[in-house]
Amino acid sequence: MDVIIGGAILAVGLAVVISMSSQSLARQSDAERQITASWLADELLTMVLVEGPDIYEKAHPARGIFDPPFDQFSYEIEIEDDGEFLPVRAIATISWDAIGGRHQSVIETLIARRLGEPVPRMPAEAVDREGRYWEELEARENP
Repeated sequence: MDVIIGGAILAVGLAVVISMSSQSLARQSDAERQITASWLADELLTMVLVEGPDIYEKAHPARGIFDPPFDQFSYEIEIEDDGEFLPVRAIATISWDAIGGRHQSVIETLIARRLGEPVPRMPAEAVDREGRYWEELEARENP
């Protein structure tokens, strides 16, 4: 009789452990997809920032599917322009299929326009990083 009761308790405990493990794996895979979706949204918004909202709208589609290995994710980017002197509102929506239906992650940001003449982005003089550090090392070795 004790063996039967012990076996039943062991079976219930094992069922609980297996259930918790499967839930944990499901949550881990969902979290992995959410992180990947946030990376992909960040990439889209960064491209809008780098290329500029006007050029991005002309050069890239507003919706589509990412290239492999991220082809299970689709995207939609919406750029709202309220005027020439106001920041542009960019909204990136990443969607994917998962257990329980379609999931999505939405990230939005404001991007200021670059007005005026382009500014040269070159430093005034070349930076010699190695030379600077070698001088510090030599100064330490020869006090």
